[in-house]
Amino acid sequence: MKNMESRHKSNDGLLRVGPLMAIPALLREFGHEPKDILATAGLKLSQFSDPDVEISYLALGKLLAQCVTTTGCEHFGLLVGERAVPSSLGVAGFMLQNAPDVASALRDFVQHIDLYDHGGTAVLQIQSQVARISYAVFIPEIEAAEQIYDAALGIGCNVMRSLCGDSWNPSEVLLPRTVPADIKPFRRFFRAPLRFNAEQAAMAFPASLLKQKVRGADDFLHLHLEREAARLHETRETNIVDELRVLLRKSILAGRCTVDDIAGRFCLHERTLNRRLHEQGTSFRREYENIRFELAQQLLVGTSMPIMKISTALNYCDASAFNHAFKRWTGETPARWRARSRAS
Repeated sequence: MKNMESRHKSNDGLLRVGPLMAIPALLREFGHEPKDILATAGLKLSQFSDPDVEISYLALGKLLAQCVTTTGCEHFGLLVGERAVPSSLGVAGFMLQNAPDVASALRDFVQHIDLYDHGGTAVLQIQSQVARISYAVFIPEIEAAEQIYDAALGIGCNVMRSLCGDSWNPSEVLLPRTVPADIKPFRRFFRAPLRFNAEQAAMAFPASLLKQKVRGADDFLHLHLEREAARLHETRETNIVDELRVLLRKSILAGRCTVDDIAGRFCLHERTLNRRLHEQGTSFRREYENIRFELAQQLLVGTSMPIMKISTALNYCDASAFNHAFKRWTGETPARWRARSRAS
């Protein structure tokens, strides 16, 4: 397979262990010693005893793939997400629990997700009377992406139930994965209609719910947490290419991605943005194509979506344009690449 030229070498994304701390206990419940399984991904058991420890997305993907293989449980990622509580997200989790209303809480979640997750991003969309919270990974070439999305949706559902009450259910859950042999665990947990082979990981619910007050919220604590989040953001080293990748992924999730919009998010003119990217050895077009290539691979391997739907999800004008781009990236058509990848 051909590699895309001059691909930006970003880090492989780090995330807090907090929401993943159930993994060792789950492995034990399936009758397996976690130490050896964690070692296959280059991880240690001690790393799962401190919620502030960070691990890479590549290691997490490798670990979840091994967990599924070892336990035979296709919904292992969902089990991980089910056991995560908002406080496991650190400052961002405590902040959303003390927001004045659901809309403010979800805006906090979207804005500050990078305080615990440096390889994924979230988007809140409101169309007509329906709200949708979506999550996407932008780290390339990770294993078990479907398990990561299952876990993320489980975490998101627990966040919503902490805000709205345990009886809350989404109106629809979108899962970017093939239909598992047993969908009962998904039905049991989400208590909602499920759409597998979706173009993104998302939960939909009535937009009117955004006005609901968060019970037990503390305004003064929320203000303190906002200041702490701002301080943490200020201490982080930033890289314009990594920031661009996050914005590109958000824009694709939202269904709109132009250089003018992205430059505006940076408060830069298009020429200035491209000059700064050129100084980093890349360009807007190159990074946009990198993101689309990574998403194409995830959807081709992880779902049974028709090629036409994938091309639409990636903002191509038609399937032939997507086929041409994919063949330029890999030397193969999407259909041939999908068949070969699944056979290997």
